[in-house]
Amino acid sequence: MALSRPFPRKAMAFVLTAAVLSLLPRTVVAADSPLTAAEVDRVVRQAAAEAQRLGLKAHVAVTDQEGHVLARFRMAGAPETSRVRPRPDEEGRRGRGLEGVDLPATFVAVTKAGTGAFLSSGGNAFSTRTASFIVQDHFPPLVDFTPGGPLFGVQFSSLPCSDVKAPPLPAGLSADPGGLPLYKNGQLVGGVGVEGDGSYTVDPDPRDLDTPPEEQAAAAGARGFESPDLIRADRILADGIRLPYANAEAGAGGSAAAGDYLDGPREAPPSAFRPAALGALIGETDPRFRINSGSQLSADEVVRILTQAAQQAARTRAAIRQPLGSAARVSIAVVDVDGRLLGHFRTADAPVFGFDVAVQKARTANFFSRRGAGDELRRAGLSLYLGDGVPLDGSVAFTSRAVGFLAQPLYPPGIDGTDAGPFSSPRAEWSPFNTGLQLDLVEDALFSFLATLRSPGACSAAIPALANGITIFPGGVPLYKNGTLAGAIGVSGDGVDQDDLIASAGAAGFDAPPEKRSDRLVIRGVRLPYVKFPRHPDL
Repeated sequence: MALSRPFPRKAMAFVLTAAVLSLLPRTVVAADSPLTAAEVDRVVRQAAAEAQRLGLKAHVAVTDQEGHVLARFRMAGAPETSRVRPRPDEEGRRGRGLEGVDLPATFVAVTKAGTGAFLSSGGNAFSTRTASFIVQDHFPPLVDFTPGGPLFGVQFSSLPCSDVKAPPLPAGLSADPGGLPLYKNGQLVGGVGVEGDGSYTVDPDPRDLDTPPEEQAAAAGARGFESPDLIRADRILADGIRLPYANAEAGAGGSAAAGDYLDGPREAPPSAFRPAALGALIGETDPRFRINSGSQLSADEVVRILTQAAQQAARTRAAIRQPLGSAARVSIAVVDVDGRLLGHFRTADAPVFGFDVAVQKARTANFFSRRGAGDELRRAGLSLYLGDGVPLDGSVAFTSRAVGFLAQPLYPPGIDGTDAGPFSSPRAEWSPFNTGLQLDLVEDALFSFLATLRSPGACSAAIPALANGITIFPGGVPLYKNGTLAGAIGVSGDGVDQDDLIASAGAAGFDAPPEKRSDRLVIRGVRLPYVKFPRHPDL
């Protein structure tokens, strides 16, 4: 499908997705009963019937919990594209990130469905509305003098150019209401997404309690496959703030809607993850990525780092998981100094989005800590982000928390009336569709995908060490041996302060020299952070 307007080079695509079983309460590991083709058809028909009742001509998609497309359905008369807008009622400012770009509506529906699945688990059910609440420039949105959301920038993960997540999502993670997870017998089995209003956006004002037809149709699609009440996002607090889930409940639906399947319906395939163990710790790995030695780290040291992190996860109280008192469930990744993935481990029921993000976090901490990072950005045409005297020459050990601190549109984060951070778009131009360095690193690959609908390979061809892009929220920590950078560890899945704690536990014995830590560095009169731990974190 061709894009609806020509793009200059800077046009970008918005790419907005086993714990320790012997030590933890019983929980969901993987769906014992995946969605059948008949159930997928039922979800689609329910969503389409409700859309028809509401007068919405829409695309409906269903994915399994790992993002495999199980169905794409186009109602008669549904629009082919949706335009990226920072607010539903705004046209967008073309040339600023993705704003004004037209995306294939059928793949937007897939992205919404996959987001609902990727962000959820057996202990938490998150929707695309939840995602909108936690990716904006203030948390909660519209509350001044607060920093960006806890997953600020997560929309640019699980990209179609990722070398890690298979399958990825066509437009990364979505923050446009209309995507919900699907459950069977309390187990996460997938997601449903609806797109049909011609606008790809976020929910800029959660206070208005809007009920968009897309979300109403998605809720109808999920009828009979609803998440357990206990684990819905609106039963979960982050920093004492209740998260939103959906402003619509499943209606009675309408009559059958005319339309055609573009793909499916089909049954979910087997999981890409396989059981694995770190000593007595039971979890999962993707068999494509075996544990290897690196340029500085031996394979045994990689196992040690992964094990230390997994052990900490098993005794760390989760931040976004029900029931209260559950252990954190995370993905853990270790990378070499060149960004190559040396090993990973996924604890049981960790949200799928964390696999790609954990690698992004590790690569982020590694890249910005290594010698010559500034020169690589300059050669990639990104010298715009080399101001404010931020030393990217190997003299400072940066965490992904520190990089995120520099990448927010207010610096220091949350202080209104200040200029943007050196890695951010200017404040007047920033939106979730135009974040700055994070998006610019991957823009060419994303635009190539939208133009051809084929994966272009690595997200950042100019900087191979960042092959799936970067993350600008906490959980990535550099690793050192004898004072020399040896790689990095990334952790993602169950609260950003918990991610920092678990990553730091993994890095024990490979800690950055104290004098190199980013919290020794002052930029614009403000000291950068390194890591932050939750109070009383243990079970």
